[in-house]
Amino acid sequence: MSSFGKNILSSAIGSTLGLLVAGTVLIFIFVGVLVGGLVGALADADPMAGADIDLEEANILKVTLNAPIVERGGNDVPFSFGLGGLEPNMQVGLNQILDAFERAAEDDQIEGVLLNVADVSVMPAMMEDLRAGLEILKDSNKFIVAWSENMSQRALHFNSAADEVYLHPQGGMTLNGLRSQSMFYPGMFEKLGIDVTVVRGPDNTYKSAVEPYLRKNFSAANREQLTALLEGFWWDMSTDVETARNLEEGTLDDLANRLAIRGPQDAVDAGLVDGLLYEDELMSLLEERLDGEEPELISLSEYTLAERFLGGVEALTAALEEMEEEEGEEDATELGGNVAVIYAVGAIESGEGDASTIGSETIATALREAREAEDVEAVVLRVNSPGGSALASDVIWRETILLKEAGKPFVVSMSDLAASGGYYISCAADHIFANATTITGSIGVFGMIPNLGGMLEEHVGITFDEVALHDHAGQPDGLFAPDAVTLAAINESVTEVYDAFTQRVAEGRNMTRERVEELARGRVWTGNDALENGLVDEIGDLEYAVAYAAQLASIEQDDIRRVALPEAKDPFESFVEDLTGVEAGLHALGFTGVEEELLRELWQVRRMVETGDPIQARMPYSLRIK
Repeated sequence: MSSFGKNILSSAIGSTLGLLVAGTVLIFIFVGVLVGGLVGALADADPMAGADIDLEEANILKVTLNAPIVERGGNDVPFSFGLGGLEPNMQVGLNQILDAFERAAEDDQIEGVLLNVADVSVMPAMMEDLRAGLEILKDSNKFIVAWSENMSQRALHFNSAADEVYLHPQGGMTLNGLRSQSMFYPGMFEKLGIDVTVVRGPDNTYKSAVEPYLRKNFSAANREQLTALLEGFWWDMSTDVETARNLEEGTLDDLANRLAIRGPQDAVDAGLVDGLLYEDELMSLLEERLDGEEPELISLSEYTLAERFLGGVEALTAALEEMEEEEGEEDATELGGNVAVIYAVGAIESGEGDASTIGSETIATALREAREAEDVEAVVLRVNSPGGSALASDVIWRETILLKEAGKPFVVSMSDLAASGGYYISCAADHIFANATTITGSIGVFGMIPNLGGMLEEHVGITFDEVALHDHAGQPDGLFAPDAVTLAAINESVTEVYDAFTQRVAEGRNMTRERVEELARGRVWTGNDALENGLVDEIGDLEYAVAYAAQLASIEQDDIRRVALPEAKDPFESFVEDLTGVEAGLHALGFTGVEEELLRELWQVRRMVETGDPIQARMPYSLRIK
């Protein structure tokens, strides 16, 4: 009966909307996707680029970065579902962008690059990778010109890597510094009748993921670590821009504090851009850089179209070939490469996971496949995760230990985030690479249980009753606060998990437990700080990690053959799962009047309870930088 009470809301939502969605999906997939979606995706790929793709004529690669950038492209859902039907999902992978830069660097047809970037939706660590990709183009003697009608701070950071930077004469630039802002919910909880039960590991002073549910402002410890992160991010950005633009140290601080960039001419006077150009003047400048040859632009979307959009066809072909090989009793112990790059992207959960989460079963299987494959000689784990389930993290960690015991070099490459559970699954590596602005550490554990029963009773009219044979049966249930005995048991579990976490780190990093405790307490660190305190070994991107892993395995650089794991999930399967999962539930709960962002966070916390993973090794907060 407690199980029924616990799941009544999610079951009602799932069953009702599941039936409604099923028929709609059939219609829209076959009509919307095959007709409208495909045409719309091609048309919307880049509104400023021509519809014809002619690699033979193109001489300038145009980079806009106006689509969301994810860690790994090619395995994303190609369409999203909205009230208007199916719409193309034009996100692109960092790996695809960097591959395009490398290909363009060797492409004799491409003589230069135009950066038409107004904003870049990436964290600071991924920005490092993007700028490093531009350096590859510069090293190949391609000219790089940046021009935009408007530039955000992130766009300035990216565009400053160009040889020349220009702005529209009536355009604008934002340069007002960095800020991190969070919402705090106790006042709203009081009005809605919601309360949250929280437990934290011992001395987890900095483990502040729970603060928005308990406080109305930042704690001193949280403010301290946030300030350190922002200072690290700003130092990286300001140093890059000031070095690239030949400005004195501290120039960006001064400009930001004075809000000195108020018009396009201000950006010229400050030395942030080289001049102001209309688009026709830009075309004339590009013609000069081409020694009088007419500019023929090909967008990054078009340049990477085959692997991005037609990847589904290639994946189907590969699947059919694999089936034929299996039928022919081909050797199933080979994966097709000697360095396996395993992508662990998203929050960590038990099970298979989905398009936006790391499923412990999926990543553990990928590690096992790499360990057992005869042709794989080294493994790189690419981590971009805020953490998640402590149990799921330990499942993945165990497979990394077995990989090392099998004698295969194991290297970690940290992207934007490798915090808490993300660090848990990394700590046993032979060598850890991070970017200077990677957010890592957060060695700590907490448990959080939402108690939504009061809200449902007061505002929805749902009431609850139960029959229980035992004093603590069914607790916690995500509806009402657990009793003192249950809470004490959870707290004991949290302490045990924290002790295990710090022990894993001590063993993996060859540190004493005392030293780990000094660095732990849930505190997050930038990659640079983590290098100083021994949590990572070296500053470098994925390419460095792959090269290092190959070196450990005595593989010559020219002989490196990568294989990416886990295999990409069927995009339409992921699409249907999204429709019948969290998104549908969020829309259904919209009648409560609670904003969707909060509902999303509460839904995630409730999911922890329902999956049996209320103990989390997760980032100390949802970081929003503006």
